[in-house]
Amino acid sequence: MCELCGIDLPESGVFSSPFREDNNPSCDVWNEQIVDRTTNERFDVIGVFAAHNGITNREAIRTLAKMPAPTVPSKPEPLLTQRKQLCIPPRKHRRDNLEDLATLRGINITGPIRAAETFETLGFAMSCGFNCWILSDARQYLAEARRMDGKPFPANDTLSERKSHTLPGSVKSWPIGIECANTLHGSPIVLCEGGPDYLTACSLLQFADREFLPVAMLGAGQQIHATALPLFRGRHVRILAHPDNAGLQAATRWSAQLIQAGATIAPEQLLGGDLNDLVKQHGEKTVAKELNL
Repeated sequence: MCELCGIDLPESGVFSSPFREDNNPSCDVWNEQIVDRTTNERFDVIGVFAAHNGITNREAIRTLAKMPAPTVPSKPEPLLTQRKQLCIPPRKHRRDNLEDLATLRGINITGPIRAAETFETLGFAMSCGFNCWILSDARQYLAEARRMDGKPFPANDTLSERKSHTLPGSVKSWPIGIECANTLHGSPIVLCEGGPDYLTACSLLQFADREFLPVAMLGAGQQIHATALPLFRGRHVRILAHPDNAGLQAATRWSAQLIQAGATIAPEQLLGGDLNDLVKQHGEKTVAKELNL
């Protein structure tokens, strides 16, 4: 990003701010951010681009999304044919499961119903000794469990405490719900981050003016798997980014991938919280109207 802005940073030590007059060098790089020790400002990759061009972070993400994707070396994608077999426990759903989950997430029951019965991405089973709701895809590339009581999974010998548990053998970079793209040919895609936002997007369908396909990446740090990218070709994709640095960086990364894959994109930074938080605060009807779904 610094190369894109024409900013030359030293490999180490302090340096003058590239964004203001700074006669006494007061900046350094910490945790992949430029830190201005005088103003206490921090600039991630989105912030650097925004500050350099005198625009807001929201304008920066829209501008970057339209630019050609940079050729940056990345870790090789896991080969889907050479991975550990994913073992998903038998998943069932009953009306009371769906009602309990809707109450837990503060959404209409139509969201869990659509996920379970229309898109076949949701089920309920035991995982790590707890009653859980589990998102997975029809190809069984990825499965993620969350507890029905809303509490985190406790730490054990190999894993720390966590809100969600990714089942062994999962390919975390696989987008949940994209396998339904062929059955909803031509419908725009709403790409969100995380399981709760995916369920919320499913519930917003009831109040939307047009049909769309909810899809979710289960982690802001992930790239979209190369095998999934062709499924986005020719589709209009709205990216609903979380209003934090990780969410903005994820939206920029996904935008670049999707443009190369032949999709048209419209990244949008959510304001006031993630999608599930917004619905809890304002209700599905209001949020669907404000997002022009």
